[in-house]
Parts: sequence; structure tokens; C-alpha cells
Amino acid sequence: MKSRSCASLSLAIATATAVGAGPVLALDKPLIWQPSKSSDTSYSVKLGLKLPMELEPEAGFDLGLDTSKSGAALRTPVRFWSSFKAQAIQRPAYEMNREVGFQVDGNARSAAITMNAYEKHIATPSIDVEREGAYAVRYDAAAQQWAGVDVSQSIKVSKTATGTAFVVRASATGNFKVAGAGIGLEQKLGGHMTVSGSLDRSSDVSGAIASINASYSFKW
Repeated sequence: MKSRSCASLSLAIATATAVGAGPVLALDKPLIWQPSKSSDTSYSVKLGLKLPMELEPEAGFDLGLDTSKSGAALRTPVRFWSSFKAQAIQRPAYEMNREVGFQVDGNARSAAITMNAYEKHIATPSIDVEREGAYAVRYDAAAQQWAGVDVSQSIKVSKTATGTAFVVRASATGNFKVAGAGIGLEQKLGGHMTVSGSLDRSSDVSGAIASINASYSFKW
């Protein structure tokens, strides 16, 4: 079996701007503004509004810019999105969130209905267990037909004292035509930097893919 490896270093800065939402939910941040840098020639910003209501509905759009090394713009992606929180549970040792969303990609001429689920258990005073699941039903406007169902699941076991985490994940796309699985190891360095390594295998490629990444993020 052939194996391929790649190493990448990415820097992502997430910025949140807060405006008071009144006495009902004074700590909420109704304005969403998250600029990010995907690569040396790719940039994007997420703009939107989150309403201070029980279901926490939010909507907005993503603007992006892909350029060449000469500086000429090649593509300007635009994507509309909206979501609301279907269920939320917050307990001292357990947290759960379920969110339903809708997305429209103007460039790809596609749309998707998504559901994301997140659970976190404090298994022991030093071990946390997190589970994430994502489900999407996609529509291809160019072909005028449903493009299929995509699903993914992951489980992360973290040791809070050291900031070390082990991740197992699996996914399937295009009505389970392509399946994949992988394992990963993450290590936090301080409060803002994370170094991670992973090994993934997909049914549409002949070998496994290994990667090493480092990310740095902060909010203000």
C-alpha cells in the first residue's frame, strides 16, 4: 500500500465584535464577523447576525477572495447560510447541542440542508469525551436534482491536564459511494496554539494520507 504525507502550517484568526443585545441576553454577541486566511492566496470573511431569541437563529453570508501569486483576482466565492439551535442541554458534567442549517453556494450553484450534533461528557476529573456528528442533504441546481447525502462522525478523548487529545473519525459522501476513516492526535501548546497530526484513508484513493498541522487563534 502506498502512503503519502503532507505537512502544512495554517494561521487562523477568529475575531468577534460584541454589541449589547439589551437586558434579555446582555452577554450575547449579535454581530458575527470572522475573517480567516485559508492559504497565502486565499482569504474569506464570515458576516452575519445572531438574534437574541430562544432558538438562537442566525443568518449571513461568506465572502472570499482567491488570488494568484501575481495578485490578480481569480474568483470571489459568495455563500449564504442560516441556522437555528434545535436542542441544547447544559449540565455540570454534560453538554449537548443540535443545530439545523441551510446553505446556498452561488458559485457552485448548490444548496444543502444540514444538521450538526455535538456532545461532551466529563467522564472523569481528568478525561473529557466529545462526539460530533454532521449530516447534509445536498441539491445540485445545475443538474436540477438531489446530489446525495453526506455524513460524518468523530469521537475525541482529551486529557485536560496536559491538553492532549486522541481523535477517531469516519465519513461517507455521495450516498455512501465514498467512505473514509482516520485517526488523529492533538496537543495544545499554551492557550492559543494547537499542533495536530493525522492519518486518513479514503475509498477513492489508493493510499493513506498523513498530515501535520499547527494552528493559532484568538478572540477579542
